[in-house]
Amino acid sequence: MHAHFLKVFSLFFSIACAATPVAAQDASPGRAMIVFDGSGSMWGQIDGKAKIVTARETLAEVAGRLPASLQVGLIAYGHNRKGDCSDIETLVPTGPAATQASALVASVRALNPKGKTPLTEAVRRAAGELRYQEDKATVILITDGIETCEADPCAVATELESLGIDFTAHVIGFGLSDEESRQVSCLADNTGGLFLNASNASDLTQALQQTVAAAPQPLPAPPQPAPAVSLSKNLSASVSLEDGGPALTDADGVRVYWSAVPANGSEEINLIALPEITARLEPGSYQIVARTDRGSSASAAVTVSDTEMTEVNLVLGDGKIDLAAILSNQDLQLFDTDFRWDIENTVTGETFSVYTQNLVKVVPSGSYSARLVITRLDKMSPGSVDLDVATGETVQAEIIAPTSKVLFRAFNADGSELTKFDVRFGVYQGSSTTNQDAWVKGLIGGDPVFLLPGQYAVRAEAWDGSKRDPVSNVVEVTPASDQTIDLVFP
Repeated sequence: MHAHFLKVFSLFFSIACAATPVAAQDASPGRAMIVFDGSGSMWGQIDGKAKIVTARETLAEVAGRLPASLQVGLIAYGHNRKGDCSDIETLVPTGPAATQASALVASVRALNPKGKTPLTEAVRRAAGELRYQEDKATVILITDGIETCEADPCAVATELESLGIDFTAHVIGFGLSDEESRQVSCLADNTGGLFLNASNASDLTQALQQTVAAAPQPLPAPPQPAPAVSLSKNLSASVSLEDGGPALTDADGVRVYWSAVPANGSEEINLIALPEITARLEPGSYQIVARTDRGSSASAAVTVSDTEMTEVNLVLGDGKIDLAAILSNQDLQLFDTDFRWDIENTVTGETFSVYTQNLVKVVPSGSYSARLVITRLDKMSPGSVDLDVATGETVQAEIIAPTSKVLFRAFNADGSELTKFDVRFGVYQGSSTTNQDAWVKGLIGGDPVFLLPGQYAVRAEAWDGSKRDPVSNVVEVTPASDQTIDLVFP
């Protein structure tokens, strides 16, 4: 497996270098950024060896063979923190391979996979660091899993391809299933790159024969400059909540899917998924359609010419919700992924969820219920809030989570305290320690627990070898407090 994976690495780096015409390579060497999967699943094994070990060994061999003039860098994700979708880090900035090779090897060797797979945002960051809107840029994604941070790799690939000068993403799948391959291969498909899956030796060998052994194709002729009167992009489109309102941006919490329907009956054209776009369409008449991720839509008929910019602003008739989750106790040190907002349209019954502490979202006007869940507190909810959203308006609300820090202690009848590893506690919501559906948390002595206010049943078991019966107690946790609760063994 290692030998075959080495060939895949070598293939992609040869592509990154050879894609630049020979005449231009001396003046402008190839530029590539490796995006490396450091998620926890990289500890999984293929052919009896952990995937991260195989990847380390392969990169160590490939790094020494890279052309000295190749500009190469390294970004990794999921290697610092568990459950953090923002865990993306540039480990090696782009620079000549002759000086960067040892840094690439050392950085990958030091990775300790542990977290999630925010591959979409990592590819976007790699494109930005390569200045893809100014120069030719190649991203090489190495992943053993699919996106796990609620992002759309296919849409981002289309966006980068449209906005970039000459952007290409190649994908090396490492042990992916057919369904997982389908979900990530669009990064390559939508940017003119290659997708190879190193799931087993025979599949990889066949893929290499189809690519490396294929007859080389002549370099394409350089594009002819457009006539001086023509525009590279001739359509500018935006959306607003209400007539005359400001155009929405990414900061407004809305994803807009654009399409152009030709008046001549030709196939619908899908455009970039952004609130504001510029695009190039063949001159003619179109119906421009905008659809949001929450089901709203608007359209307008336009005529696009070759020499003038056509501008259109579509009115959605939506409103916006702006929600904040506030903790009384800041010792929790939570991340965005530890908060979940469950939103329900109380008229239509439509629901959706977003993981974030502070939520800004464009939604159709109407009545909503927003429930906050703190997943780190074993999916406990501090409450809900009702919202009436009107067209063009922003409804703001907050839910305060009056979290409390509670320390449980256990004592013998003589007053001596059981040490940390001599006692275990079980915490249940309500007044019973036998209802497993009410289970909240188990912990050893000396470790505090964060709880929302309310009634809890606490069960203490002695682990000091005395074989005593457990003791339990029903306690009331008060809002936003530091409490110490004692249980005594008879």
